Amino acid sequence: MKKFLTNLLGFSILAFLMFAVIEVALLYRPNIYSYKCQYMEDHCKEIRVLLLGSSHIEEAVKPEMVGKGVFNLAISARTREYDAALAEMYVPRMDSLQAVVMPVDYTSFFFERQKANPNEKKAPESLVATCRCMHTKYMGTRIDPIWYWSEILNSKLNYMSRFWNNAKTLQECDSLGYVKLDISDRLADWEQRALPALLDESLPIDGDAYRQMWDIYETVAQLTQRKGARLVLVSPPVYKTYQETIHPIVLNDMRQFVQKLCKQYPNVEYYDFLYDTRFLPEDFNDSSHLTDTGAQKFSTILREIIGTSEQ
Repeated sequence: MKKFLTNLLGFSILAFLMFAVIEVALLYRPNIYSYKCQYMEDHCKEIRVLLLGSSHIEEAVKPEMVGKGVFNLAISARTREYDAALAEMYVPRMDSLQAVVMPVDYTSFFFERQKANPNEKKAPESLVATCRCMHTKYMGTRIDPIWYWSEILNSKLNYMSRFWNNAKTLQECDSLGYVKLDISDRLADWEQRALPALLDESLPIDGDAYRQMWDIYETVAQLTQRKGARLVLVSPPVYKTYQETIHPIVLNDMRQFVQKLCKQYPNVEYYDFLYDTRFLPEDFNDSSHLTDTGAQKFSTILREIIGTSEQ
């Protein structure tokens, strides 16, 4: 028994050391989080338009088409509290800032009233822990009391691939933060992917969830207002299979939320593209994400809104 315990202790120490070495070594390998963070540190004072959000912005807005001084800081699976944390980190330091673009996603306004959608081809994998870990480790956004979240234990990304892929592959995005979705990679059942949850009408709005979302948007509104910048809120376009799933109650709650914010903060603007008929099937990678063709179209529209075409 003593020998077994000794062997077990030795194995545990060895496993811990291997774990620690890999965790530290990952810090020195490129990834999209560290790239975007470093870009912000290097160009913070030059950026005129900052794009926040998740994949619906990261894969939908090409900064070079919007105008000069635009950077896409959005990252897939990011929840809005990280946008607020990043805005708090950078907006006060952005001397050239003219506008912050932030998404208003339909799925953010269920306020704990959602239920599974049986038509969803593949249930989305939860990336909450991944988002928390990678933002804490590589972007310095600390929105909870835990100082460090292990990438090995929390991230669902294939972290081991970072030891053999080159820097350009690991960066994932172009130099201005845009991630391209090529229509040639679109799956055959794309129309039934990335559909929203359904509304359980028997459940009331969760007051805490509502207040948390309000605090997030209000934080960014106040930061941009103090900076003399616009906060441009957008609901990106979605495909007809997604549109057909949109519940009028959730949609109304979302619009009332935004109207209240716009009324309270004059620097806030809202543009709703959920039912925009200019977007065709070839513009979508799935029911709610744009292909590169769709991103070009959406970026051109944003350029007109933000007014950066002559900059």
